[in-house]
Amino acid sequence: MSKILLVILDGLGDRQHAVLGGRTPLEAADTPNLDALASAAVCGTMYSIGPGRAPTSFQAHFALFGYPADEYPGRGLLEAIGEGMPPAPGEVVLRASLLSAETREGAFTVTHRPDPRHGESGLADIDLDADFGDVRVRFVHTDARQGLVYVSSALPLSHHVTDADPFREGLPVLAVQATEEAPDQDAAARTADALNAWMLAAHDRLEAAGLVGEFMVTKWAGSSYVAQPFPERYGMNGAVVASGPLYAGLASVVGMQHVETGCDLRDPRADLETRLKSALELLGGDVDFVHAHSKAPDHAAHKKDPARKRDVIEQLDAALGVLVRERLWERDIIVVVTADHATPSAGPLYHSGEAVPLLMLGGAAGSDDVTTFGERTCARGQLGTIRGSDLMPLLLNAADRCVSTGERFTRARQWAQPRPEALVPLRPR
Repeated sequence: MSKILLVILDGLGDRQHAVLGGRTPLEAADTPNLDALASAAVCGTMYSIGPGRAPTSFQAHFALFGYPADEYPGRGLLEAIGEGMPPAPGEVVLRASLLSAETREGAFTVTHRPDPRHGESGLADIDLDADFGDVRVRFVHTDARQGLVYVSSALPLSHHVTDADPFREGLPVLAVQATEEAPDQDAAARTADALNAWMLAAHDRLEAAGLVGEFMVTKWAGSSYVAQPFPERYGMNGAVVASGPLYAGLASVVGMQHVETGCDLRDPRADLETRLKSALELLGGDVDFVHAHSKAPDHAAHKKDPARKRDVIEQLDAALGVLVRERLWERDIIVVVTADHATPSAGPLYHSGEAVPLLMLGGAAGSDDVTTFGERTCARGQLGTIRGSDLMPLLLNAADRCVSTGERFTRARQWAQPRPEALVPLRPR
């Protein structure tokens, strides 16, 4: 059975831009290593959650790892776990960040929305904890202009609530509401009411502390969740080589090892080279599946400059040269390169719903006639167009790890050949 290396170039997919001659940044980039990999691989395109649907990175990764959307626990949980502060049972946890807002026509209109992961805020010195009837809301500053909000009560609560952050300037701060699909509407309404009261109270305390015009908004509600562990689900030890609390939390929730290498978006090539080096070391040990992640394409696309994203892709391609030189697929390692979603490098959208290119080589994957790695060329590949939920089954099949759907060897639901230690032998009397 083969091991698997999944390389995710976050936000790699894009749209065609006139400034690049009607090409996407990937198509316009000089990518000899990606082209070499594509020439030896079987290619296709992928919608991580569905055609035209623009996923967030965490939703996309949850799908790519083969976990169903209806089990998604909420990004707030992943962020809290990644920060080393998981919620207690029954608590709801959210990410909260600081932005600028002014009162207009009876609402708070967002005037400036800086990256909350950077900059100074003074939040560490301000007590924002408060009680609202039977509900307590607690704020923990984590870094820069953001923190975590924990909602607790002796009464039922629910993470099925909406975001207050509109994610765009010029729009109002939104009232938190119970979502229509919340299984317990009363619990969700109780949670939403407490969060709305907390944001207003926090606004008053921020102004009293001299932070006039600043406003705390909540988003990404989550609560405790237990997933089927990755080793049990797929019979493989897994590792995630990615930076930030989100990916640390995701790895923890699905039972994979998290490896933090640091993130240097100033040098995308060196950053990815470091991650790939770590991935290869893990695959040389007792780890069977490694997810290596680069945030650089997504970060570049958010600058809304297609040429800049093209240049970043060329730097990443240089880093991927190690895969060509090492020829991992000849060492019984399945190599996959794809993206979690498309990120337009022009226009108003944060993420978009185009299919992203995908290549897979090694094991039983085979090859096709695609010789260049791009959105349009990969669409002609043998894999066709798949969804994110199809990726793990394809990898397991190529790695000779798949199991016939009618077979059952363990109590847990099987998606792949179980590890020997998971098998319970019948003992003689």
